[in-house]
Parts: sequence; structure tokens; C-alpha cells
Amino acid sequence: MTDRGLIKGLAAVLLVTVASQIFYITVVSGSPNEILRPATWFTELFAFSASVVFALALAARRPVQAAAWSIITLAGILNVVQVGMGLSMFAPAMEAQEAVPQLFLAILAGAFFFYFLAKFLLGVAAIILGFQAVRAGGLVSRASGGFAIAAGLAAIVLSFLAMIDSEGWTFAAGAAGTAVTALLAFVLFLLPGQSTAEG
Repeated sequence: MTDRGLIKGLAAVLLVTVASQIFYITVVSGSPNEILRPATWFTELFAFSASVVFALALAARRPVQAAAWSIITLAGILNVVQVGMGLSMFAPAMEAQEAVPQLFLAILAGAFFFYFLAKFLLGVAAIILGFQAVRAGGLVSRASGGFAIAAGLAAIVLSFLAMIDSEGWTFAAGAAGTAVTALLAFVLFLLPGQSTAEG
């Protein structure tokens, strides 16, 4: 696969995770359908796994940008872990609530911590690649880069606050994380055409 194909593939799977999160909040969270929740989480699991593969390949093939790709790789791994916790640990922990009342809450807190840390990292990646987009020139590139930088800063601050106090910052951090993921994907779609893409 070419570098352009890898970058577009990475952008596409990031958008899949954005769509799945919006679908989860708007449809799944209030639905009695027991199939929708695991189906959505499995979709995210496969998308995040693909993001790890694409970003890791790009880190090897584009060493000048290796830091950004490595950050996205780590974010993908953390997301795979947190989704895996939801799929494999939530149900047994809920069944064991009578014997161990705090077990489910502890696992849920751990999953959210990994989720917020992953969004924190995506915020950093959005800032790095956003600056490259701004420097590349062109109205669309500069605008997308500027929005990505702003969203990255918001995601970093709000995700950090959510890691400290999840109850008070979950919604804001989740919204910022979803926005930064979408804007990062948009910047990635523009990246192959930039004159600075190779450095």
C-alpha cells in the first residue's frame, strides 16, 4: 500500500470511530436492543485496531513524522484496551455487583481513564499535524490545520481534567475528543497533497 493509501485509510478508520461514538450516544445508549451495544463496540474495536496498523506502518515509512504516527499508534492501542474492557469485563462485573459492589465501577473508571488518555494523545497528534497543514499553505489546509490545533488544545486540557475528575468532565472531554478525532482525520485527508508531507 502506498503512503497516500495508508494515510487515507487511517483517516477513514478514525472517521468510523467518530461515527460509532455519535451513533452510540444518540441511539445505542437509550435503546433496549441488546445487540446494538456490542455491535457498536466491535466496530470500534476493529477500527481502532486498523488505526494502529496504519499509523505504525506510516511511522516506519515516514520517519520525519514518526512522532505523530507513533502518538496515533499509542492512542489506538489504548482505545483497543478500553473497548476490550467494555466487551469482556463489563457484563461479568455487573453480575458480580452483589458480591463485590465496587468492581464494576472500578473497571468502568479504568476504561474511561484509557479513553481520555487516548483522546489526550490524539489532541497532541492533531496539533503536530495541524501545524504542518498551516505551514503547507492554501486556504483549506490552513483552516483545517487551525481548527485541528484548537481542537487539539481543547482535547488535551479537557481530557486531562477528565482523567483527574471523570464525573465532572466526562461529557466535555468526550465531545472534545470526538471533535479532535474528526478534525485530525480531515487534516490527514489533506496531508498527502501537501508539499511538506515528506518533511
